Amino acid sequence: MRIPLWLEMSNRRVLVVGGGNVGTRRALMFRRAGAEVRVVAKWFSDKLAEAAKKDNGIRLIEADAGNEEELEPHVEWADIVVIATDNEGVNNLVWRLAEKHRRLVNDATNAERTQVVVPYMGEAYNGGLKVAVTSEGRTGVAARNALQRILKCLERDEELRLLYDVMARLKPVLKKHVPIAKQRIPLYYEVEDLVKPLITKLEPMDEILGRIADYLSNRFKEMGLRVDRDQLIQELLRE
Repeated sequence: MRIPLWLEMSNRRVLVVGGGNVGTRRALMFRRAGAEVRVVAKWFSDKLAEAAKKDNGIRLIEADAGNEEELEPHVEWADIVVIATDNEGVNNLVWRLAEKHRRLVNDATNAERTQVVVPYMGEAYNGGLKVAVTSEGRTGVAARNALQRILKCLERDEELRLLYDVMARLKPVLKKHVPIAKQRIPLYYEVEDLVKPLITKLEPMDEILGRIADYLSNRFKEMGLRVDRDQLIQELLRE
């Protein structure tokens, strides 16, 4: 069973076995996410070689990936191992070593044994909402087209965009004044119920935030908190 997760890759270590087009895409993707990347291969694409010249976070190791003694230390080093060669024997060796050392595997050649799925990814609302789609190897074409349709739908949805903007402003304000999660979380749902009718009417942001400030100032008084409406308005208006 696979669980969809967003992983923080800063300071994580990724080994890519294979320096061709697929290995290049995977290596650069993980590096952009902040990982330290090693690529083991007999040769490397021009794009990967050029990137490695400019970035010390990408290390290219010219070696025979089919040599177990040479490869194993690199597998031990990694948190995630990417299999990206067209040599079945090499791929099976990498898989076996990764299993031996309990490393997570992204196998670009075999979707069935992939443990870390690399989906098609996109962003909406100026990067504030991230979307990932995968068919788990069945058809990347359909997954890519599905992502494009989802993003178009999100960008056209004015109500959802407004809800996103409102609740994104609300969250830091509630976290500031109500640090205890079990007290804070019910307030999110209360405010959601309050603003949805206003958002359906596409009321101006100032009007919606004013209603939220009115509501929260009263709720805070009930909770024994002293936060006046004007202060809440100012906090909600901050970007």
